[in-house]
Amino acid sequence: MMRNSHFREFSVLAFDAASVRGCQFRRRGAQYAVERSVVESIEAHDPAEAWRRVLRRLGRGRECPLFLTGALAGGIFFRFLSIDLPPRARREALELELPQRMLTVPDNCRFQFFAGETDAEGNVPVNVYVIPGSALEHPAAMLTQAGGWADEFLYPLLAVRAGDPPADLPRTDPDFGFEDGEWRPSPPEPDFRPWLTIFSSEFKLPADGGFRVGDFFECLLAARLVVSPSFGQQERALRLLPAELRPRRYRNQLRITALLVLLIAGNYLWSAAGSYRQNYQTFSRLAGERDRIKAENSSLTAKLRSFEKEQRELNRVVSLAAGEPDVLPKLAALTSILPSNVMVSSLRWSESSVDLMLQSEADNLDLPSLFRRIPYWKIGQLQQRRMGDTVTMITLKLVPAGEASK
Repeated sequence: MMRNSHFREFSVLAFDAASVRGCQFRRRGAQYAVERSVVESIEAHDPAEAWRRVLRRLGRGRECPLFLTGALAGGIFFRFLSIDLPPRARREALELELPQRMLTVPDNCRFQFFAGETDAEGNVPVNVYVIPGSALEHPAAMLTQAGGWADEFLYPLLAVRAGDPPADLPRTDPDFGFEDGEWRPSPPEPDFRPWLTIFSSEFKLPADGGFRVGDFFECLLAARLVVSPSFGQQERALRLLPAELRPRRYRNQLRITALLVLLIAGNYLWSAAGSYRQNYQTFSRLAGERDRIKAENSSLTAKLRSFEKEQRELNRVVSLAAGEPDVLPKLAALTSILPSNVMVSSLRWSESSVDLMLQSEADNLDLPSLFRRIPYWKIGQLQQRRMGDTVTMITLKLVPAGEASK
């Protein structure tokens, strides 16, 4: 499929009953230059040989676009004025216009058209070439036998614009020429000098005298159509050749592009997977290290708390006074005054007091009188309660004799 009229290079093959001619064009700055030109005569016993030799010089349409030009059997060319329409709408309008322009519409009719620039009155000149479907059999057979492909067939007069000099095609239409939108009898010796001026401004022609515009007139007209700014926009309107004759250049490029896209996507996914795996491993390692540090921190915190508790206990022990040297005599005196029916269930001795919990079966103990016999303590607090009928629970707090009773 043709997608852009601004090719880096392209070739044009023109054919007629007696010869095959070709030109190769390559972009040189803002213009296209004629890089190569070739002419081969057709031999009656092997007409495809001339095609084969020219195609060999032009690359057979494999590497760069190749366009065919010439006249096809039963072809009819005309120009008419149209309003400005999109290509699809113009094609539909042309299908209705053909019976008005032609005495008989060919069987299996195929046509191509090319719209020019809008004139001062808002009309658009449209060049139209109509052929019967069978007219493509000859170029198709020659291309097939010569082992070549073509991007499209372009009738030469499609490139003729309003205001151009007369266009005579002595090799393809020897009897008539086209001038001012109408056919007229062709002169015996066509004058190509006005066209030399036009083509010299549009192309870089070879400087040697071996290249003559009249010998490659059809090629130059078709190339003029290809390099026109609107060629890419009107490519569908120019399509005549079936898909079998077109090169698979773009199809192969699409396959290669799709393969490259798949390879790039696969490489990206592989890199992403490797990066994800590496990041996951790094994350897992860091998460494990974090958990280990948290566990170690918890263990150290527990040890620190234990050390702090031990430290507090040590500080408390260190801060305690050395104690009284006569504790044992005092304790003996305490136990000596308690009657036999009293049992000491709890005793706590500190620097400032002695706390006792006593149990007794007697219900009339006179503890204050008992403790008056001890000069060391006085009763600071005393609580008694009877537990049932048998046991009396006594909570007693003794303070040094020098302190007041609470």
